Amino acid sequence: MVEGPAAPPLWIDRQADLSAFCQRIEASERIGFDTEFHGERSYFPHLMLIQVALPDCVALIDARADLDLRGFFGRLRDSGALIVGHALHNDLEIVASVYGVHFERLFDTQIAAAFCGYGLQIGLAPLLQGTLSLRLPKGAQLADWSRRPLPEKQLAYAANDVLHLEALYQRLSRRLRDLDRVEWVETECRALCSPDRYGRDPAEAWQRIGPARKLPPRDLGVLVALASERDAIAREVDTVPHFLVSDDVLLTMARHAPTDRDALIGDRRMGNRNLARYADRWLDAIRRGLATPVPLPPGRPPPEPGVEAVAGLLILLVNEIAAREGVASQLLLKRRQVVEALQDGCKCDNGLLDRLGLHGWRLELVGAQVRSLLDGQTQAAVRCADDGSLGLSFVRR
Repeated sequence: MVEGPAAPPLWIDRQADLSAFCQRIEASERIGFDTEFHGERSYFPHLMLIQVALPDCVALIDARADLDLRGFFGRLRDSGALIVGHALHNDLEIVASVYGVHFERLFDTQIAAAFCGYGLQIGLAPLLQGTLSLRLPKGAQLADWSRRPLPEKQLAYAANDVLHLEALYQRLSRRLRDLDRVEWVETECRALCSPDRYGRDPAEAWQRIGPARKLPPRDLGVLVALASERDAIAREVDTVPHFLVSDDVLLTMARHAPTDRDALIGDRRMGNRNLARYADRWLDAIRRGLATPVPLPPGRPPPEPGVEAVAGLLILLVNEIAAREGVASQLLLKRRQVVEALQDGCKCDNGLLDRLGLHGWRLELVGAQVRSLLDGQTQAAVRCADDGSLGLSFVRR
């Protein structure tokens, strides 16, 4: 990838130029990658621009042009190059969901930064400033990327998103080697490649509706069917599902379960033109739902005070270790997961550590200290600093 000042970026909006550019990809060991997209009103975000950095150039690929992007992303994957980018999840979700391509080798500089003391979700601009003393021009994240031609300011902004990724990769990689954390980052980046992270299952769409779990089995069965149908229609017409029919309307349909067209479109509580437009599909979904009630297992009881106290101590211990080691604490433990694991039994064994999500590098970093605290070998003590401030320290017996 290019480092420092470079020639003006290539603008690619013809298939012949894209095919020629793909030939240059084959010889690259690492490739800088980013995208610009609009996703506010569509089922999947619409790609507007793809930025790619090679050792000798930056290319801006017009995703609105008549180009074989599925083929391009496949070539990018099959090149064997390491794809380097910042906060890649959303970009990868589009590539996977819309174009059916899953990259296999990644280095996410935001993930790497979280292991180097920069916090969990640092942006590219502050990371470049903190690591390379580079100050980028103010961003254009909310700009209209569908405009053609794009203004020079946006072209420069888009190029900057990949222009310095090689230098950033080199700096972060050196730091990770010094800390002996290269494998930790590789583990997290492999997880980012997993196809299981991307895509939507319409059968699970109901779970994004807040009050769903409070419904009785009959109503929930109807909601499950309706939410799945809404998701399918939204995908067909390329809109956000709740723009098609709101969650409130869907819940009202689930509770009242109209079985004919008049009852469906005549209820003023469910005023929505898309009810009439897709009436037959809604009614079919309601019939399916009525035939398949969905009883939910009983929810967990509220955690006892002792469980909450131990969970709080564990989180404090892990936060202290994370701060000392320069690792984002959010990568290590999630409070809800801790509470649920402790509710299932507090015997400190490998099974509990696994339920806490402590395996691999996480187990290596905090497993022994967590086990020691739960076994009673480590105690928490109040610490009073010279300035009068209070804190906790963890002392091994």
